[in-house]
Amino acid sequence: MTKLSLVGLIAVLIAAASIAAASARTQTGNGRDAKHSAGLELTYTKWIAPGLPNLVGVVGGDIVGKFGGAVYERTVNGNLVHLDAIYIVVAPDPGESFTAHVEGTEDLSTLKAVLDGRVVDGFLKHAHVHVAFDVITCTQAPSGTCFQGTISVKPSNRE
Repeated sequence: MTKLSLVGLIAVLIAAASIAAASARTQTGNGRDAKHSAGLELTYTKWIAPGLPNLVGVVGGDIVGKFGGAVYERTVNGNLVHLDAIYIVVAPDPGESFTAHVEGTEDLSTLKAVLDGRVVDGFLKHAHVHVAFDVITCTQAPSGTCFQGTISVKPSNRE
């Protein structure tokens, strides 16, 4: 085998390996999208740490992973609190991680909140996000207060 033939063979093998790798990535991505084509249903528990505006926690359900976030705005008006926040779900598969912007109201008399928004980055970008949580007592948070609830993510037709 000549030197030129060897170089040609190596080039063909590299090209074949690249095509195979790209195909595998496409198949994995399509499988993930098909797996969650109806959206995601997550449970979560979060708490304030080390202090406002920072949020940390865990998620379960369709994705088991970590929760992070920040409260951008917290405006109290009587028993109602307007919240504007970023939620970050960190999945074991980085391709399933996402960041959502949500806002809504917490009722201090019922200790319940409802927020809505959109995925702004990552998996299912542009999908609608609906969050509901209750304020609970917990051992994870230094303050003893956690927020436990659900995050529903429904795909959007928007690109």
